[in-house]
Amino acid sequence: MKYYLVPLKFLTPVHFGDAANGGGLEKSSFACAADTFFSALCNEAAAQSRAAVEELIDGFNSGRLQISSLLPYYKTQDEDMYFYLPKPLLPLERNIAEAKSFAEMKQAATKLKKAKKSSYVRASQIKKFLAPEPFLENTQEFAVPVLSAKVNTRNAEPLPYYVASYRFVDNAGLYLICGTESDADYEKLKALIASLGLSGIGGKRSGGYGKFVIRDDEDDIELAPGFGCYEDDAALAEMLFAEKSRWQMCIAPVFPKQEQIADIKAGAYKLIKKSGFVYSLAVTNGVKRTSAYMLAEGSCFQSRLRGSLLRQAVPGLEHAVYRNGLGMFVGLKND
Repeated sequence: MKYYLVPLKFLTPVHFGDAANGGGLEKSSFACAADTFFSALCNEAAAQSRAAVEELIDGFNSGRLQISSLLPYYKTQDEDMYFYLPKPLLPLERNIAEAKSFAEMKQAATKLKKAKKSSYVRASQIKKFLAPEPFLENTQEFAVPVLSAKVNTRNAEPLPYYVASYRFVDNAGLYLICGTESDADYEKLKALIASLGLSGIGGKRSGGYGKFVIRDDEDDIELAPGFGCYEDDAALAEMLFAEKSRWQMCIAPVFPKQEQIADIKAGAYKLIKKSGFVYSLAVTNGVKRTSAYMLAEGSCFQSRLRGSLLRQAVPGLEHAVYRNGLGMFVGLKND
């Protein structure tokens, strides 16, 4: 399996549903999970042909194709690229720091508070994050929240409503990791991703949300052990191929199989609700899909679980709806 890092530059605000906090247009997240992105890829492939959809689904079902969730990156003024991963959900024991002056303790407490609010950590800093020493990485702002007032004029009486979204700051965006067994598969998948950028991803696409391009100032970044253009992509490559590490962290949601329950209980995980609407070429408005619970990004297990590609029948749609719960993993080393 070859792995490629694909950085995306967003041209418009994004609105990704936040079912964990109740959903609704007034709730939003700036990160996009792999199952959401996969569904958008299927929809984009359907605009080309039925055969394109079947080829895409077969590629993921057979294991020839994999994708991670979309995770944040930041490009610094000195042209360095910082790539972030979800914080591991492993329980950590921290050494108690020696007594300091009041000013130093106050400064450290402020940094620690900011760090706890962040859900991400730089790939090259994962080992430090897992170490017993206090971890006080400088936090980075990737996107700013925006709340827009709209008016629904479809009914007899106009009704106001609000749409929450995020606008990425300069030099920040989202990246994903693509796993493929051949260069030809990667080129097809990359072309489909580029086409999807013109359509947009997430909710409110009809309003211009979620449009992106693949950054043209970055060559294809192949993630291979021992190589790296930056500190963080080198760390990502090391972890992707660390299949024998004690802990394996998922970077894409996993819908587990019944026989994996014992492995899940031995890990550290969080369940996340997956719900929302299906937007298809076959319907004018979104159709409510069946909810499902998956293992969230950052969950850690002692082996790489291969989840399931859900095939769901949705009332009102003639075609099946697919949800990607196959997962993708990186190995964590804290020695």
